[in-house]
Amino acid sequence: MSDRLAEELHVLARLPLQRDLSQLRAVIAVGRPAVVLVKAPLENLDFRLVRLCAAHRVDVLVLAHPGYGLLGSARPRRLGGLPWLRLRWPHQRTGMRAKRAVDVLLVLLSAPVLMPLVLVLCAAVCWDGPPLYFQTRVGRGGRLFRLVKIRTMRVGVERATGPTLTRPDAPGITSIGRVLRRYHLDELPQLWNVLRGEMSLVGPRPERPEFVSGFRRRLPLYDLRHLLCPGITGIAQLTNGYTAAVDDKLRCDLLYVSSRSLRMDLTLLALTVGDLMRGFPRD
Repeated sequence: MSDRLAEELHVLARLPLQRDLSQLRAVIAVGRPAVVLVKAPLENLDFRLVRLCAAHRVDVLVLAHPGYGLLGSARPRRLGGLPWLRLRWPHQRTGMRAKRAVDVLLVLLSAPVLMPLVLVLCAAVCWDGPPLYFQTRVGRGGRLFRLVKIRTMRVGVERATGPTLTRPDAPGITSIGRVLRRYHLDELPQLWNVLRGEMSLVGPRPERPEFVSGFRRRLPLYDLRHLLCPGITGIAQLTNGYTAAVDDKLRCDLLYVSSRSLRMDLTLLALTVGDLMRGFPRD
């Protein structure tokens, strides 16, 4: 891909993307660059490169995908005629306490409205079994936690099918469960997980451990999404739906992990409220 970087910047070196970072390490040690520009999508980025640059206080900019600015929160920077996205990786605690405070505040403020709704929905589904369904998911740092949701499937379905990924035509969905899934009302009890600190309002969607081990083998950067608390909503859910391919989810999750901010969280929450009103035909 051609660029005009030399017209705007002093380019120390152009290096191929390789697993051996010795060339990049030598350039950083001798040239002391201010920034490293990576012509690769987020899902192909080697996290060792990011850690190397962070250790030497070198900014990392990755070539921005046209969809990265879709939500109005990730602002690409143009250099050499190309759009670049500056990465912010969550090994630093900057903003994490503010994010947690906003989560708790919004849950408490919404509780007087949402708690009666949850009770009504539980009463509507309890005629054929328990209203709540608990499921083990993988959270921050790879730790397991019990996610709670309103039951949308017939009791005992998974004993016959085993663990399955969410899909719109999954066997065993009840009639009311189909409506709950369309508007994602079955996710409301997860506000309890948010209060417990196991989840956030916004973040990568938590997956089941039965699937995570396979995802890790196939996608080397998959564990980067576990650097943050998983969320009830996020970029992947809003742009691709809950049933999107794991590669598409990972691309969106890496975008969030690398460019998250309080402004982005509030934007995603506002978009989520709008989608809740319309329903989620993508699923």
